This record gives sequence, C-alpha cells and structure tokens, in this order.
Amino acid sequence: MQEEYTNVITLTDADGSDVDFEVLDMVPYEGSEYAVLLPVDDDSEAVEAVILELLAAEEDGEEDMLQGVDDQEILDAVFALFMERNSDLFQFEQ
Repeated sequence: MQEEYTNVITLTDADGSDVDFEVLDMVPYEGSEYAVLLPVDDDSEAVEAVILELLAAEEDGEEDMLQGVDDQEILDAVFALFMERNSDLFQFEQ
C-alpha cells in the first residue's frame, strides 16, 4: 500500500533529476525561513531530513526559491527548533 503524502514539492537535484519531498515544516530563524523536508521515495532505514533556506521572490510574478545551507550551526539550530515545534508529532533519533 502506497503512503499518502501532503505538501509534496518536486525539486531538481544537481544531476538534473527530479526528487519529491514532503514539506514537514517552515521554521523561522534569525530573520530567514527554512523548509524542513523529507524525501518521499527514500527507502533507507535512517532517512535524513533536508533543510533548505527559503529565498522570497524579489518581484511579483517571480517564484520563491529554496537554497542549500552550508552552515552547520544554522542547520543544527533550525533542526532543534523544528524538533521543539513538532515534538508531539515526530519522534526522530538524533
């Protein structure tokens, strides 16, 4: 039986392949907003959340963009906020 996902977005990876992600939450942190995503088709036992920074469109008609985050401190802080905000819904191993 296939699982039903809500809030699914499709992103294109560096190789040009489309990958579906479920948006688990949008977390504000230090004036920016970060998307916490989970790959939909990842069958591994230890699925890792993906955190991307939301870059708001500068002009009407443009789309918002998501950008990778290289700063480990920001990733850790955003994930900690995500866990705090969603502790009643998710149980992840840290």
